[in-house]
Amino acid sequence: MLGASLFTGFVCAQESDPSKKDAPKSEPSYDDTFSGPVVELSATKITVSRSILGKAAEKHTFLIKSDTRIEGRLRVHTKVTVGFVTNDDGDIARLIVVRAGAQKPPQDKK
Repeated sequence: MLGASLFTGFVCAQESDPSKKDAPKSEPSYDDTFSGPVVELSATKITVSRSILGKAAEKHTFLIKSDTRIEGRLRVHTKVTVGFVTNDDGDIARLIVVRAGAQKPPQDKK
């Protein structure tokens, strides 16, 4: 009986330990965003282009660090939104979200 109560106490203590639970992932903090298709991509940098009606296309390069969170599969020509901060090193990507493109409707087979 004593062993059963010690075991129950041990299990309850483990369940209430907050360090054991998976903490929900919080979104990294960033100061500004930039959206458009990827035109250049490497392990350490990403260049994104955007076009605004009536203005020339604008390219922006961001550094990718080890703590940059990437949601989706990065490839050239995919549309992304980059959340970034600017510091002495340049513009650092904190969050890169790959946007789902418009899917083609299924074609009827005849």
